[in-house]
Amino acid sequence: MQLYSLLKSLDFERLAGTDGEQKAIGIITDYLKKCGLKPKLEDFDIHGFDAGTATISVDDKKWEATPFGLCGNSVTEGELVFLENADVLMQSPGRYKDKIVLYFHNSKRLYDLYEHTKVKAFIGIGAPFKKQSSASHRQKWAEELIIPCAMISYENAEKLIKHDGRKVKLTIKQKAEKKKAHNIVTDIKGKGRDDILTLLVGHYDSVARSHGASDNAGGTVCLLKAAEYFTKHKPARDLRIICFSGEEMGLLGSYAYVKKHEEEMVKRCRLVMNVDLAGDPIGRNALRVLGTKELLGYAGGILKENGMLFDEQLSIYSSDCMPFSPLEIPALNIARMGGKALYYIHTEDDKAKYVSQKGLEGPYKATVTLLDRILNADIYPVMKGIDDSLREKIEAYLWQSQLEKPELKWQEKYKK
Repeated sequence: MQLYSLLKSLDFERLAGTDGEQKAIGIITDYLKKCGLKPKLEDFDIHGFDAGTATISVDDKKWEATPFGLCGNSVTEGELVFLENADVLMQSPGRYKDKIVLYFHNSKRLYDLYEHTKVKAFIGIGAPFKKQSSASHRQKWAEELIIPCAMISYENAEKLIKHDGRKVKLTIKQKAEKKKAHNIVTDIKGKGRDDILTLLVGHYDSVARSHGASDNAGGTVCLLKAAEYFTKHKPARDLRIICFSGEEMGLLGSYAYVKKHEEEMVKRCRLVMNVDLAGDPIGRNALRVLGTKELLGYAGGILKENGMLFDEQLSIYSSDCMPFSPLEIPALNIARMGGKALYYIHTEDDKAKYVSQKGLEGPYKATVTLLDRILNADIYPVMKGIDDSLREKIEAYLWQSQLEKPELKWQEKYKK
């Protein structure tokens, strides 16, 4: 089956913990079984939700909006105030208490902004010329505090702004409850050259209302086709392929996996390859290396050697590689970005019709080429390690993704 044909079979909403996730599990596991593999499911607990609906009304006027995940049911009334940059809430504590804040951008977390000025609700404005995006509150907020939040399209916001200073009503209808989500884990045994384990990962879930074609059905089909390739070309070393769920809700599947398998990861795992974003017909291929400068040069060199010029950077990457980084397990992140498909991610328009076979071939070829070289090297070419320039960024990212102090297990640089 071609990459694009396989992607079309996943062209539906795959929100973690829902029927859409179960449907995707069936398609993914059936494909792996046809390759002669034995995929296993590992479940984990989440605070889940359905997509839900939201409306914003003023007098007899009403506009549709997209509620944040985990809001649940609520009706909030209050004076509307438009703050182009919501960060002003940090600058003027208490000034906008009990207001419903309409905002276009922010750099601070909504939770922190709320703590400074206890507003009644937030309404975010989407980007021009596309549908509003879907987002979710973090899991920790579900246990402590949920702020009514929604996103409205740019075009509807232009109309709503005219009612700045007036009383508005935000109505959210959404079922939120504890659920189970599932990681799909598949082992491909190598020829036994050594005990090193390499992971190939990517998330198969989507945000609410989105088909997640580029993000990340594209990455998922790259994983499935790579699984097919390595069943036909048995590698010298063990390869484990993991399709994570819950990435869009805060890397929930990969955090759960690392926690459950930490001992094995520390002992055996030397590298994570993560494929997240693929399919743009016109765009650019990217390699983001969460590791060392040596790994950046090595991987980039292999790609060039095989006719692939990727945009290469040593950096963190907001995806399922991050939970492995406190164990100093480096990651190669493969992505394709910069086109229409990427522009539509996290919206209802991230659909198969905006991706193409050609847009999937680059990430797939890079994935198989790099893995084939690494898995079959006479001496495993990747050492554990994270460049010092990335460590503070990793710590900050982990803080923000889980809203709690991360447990860093980096080895001391020097030992007596």
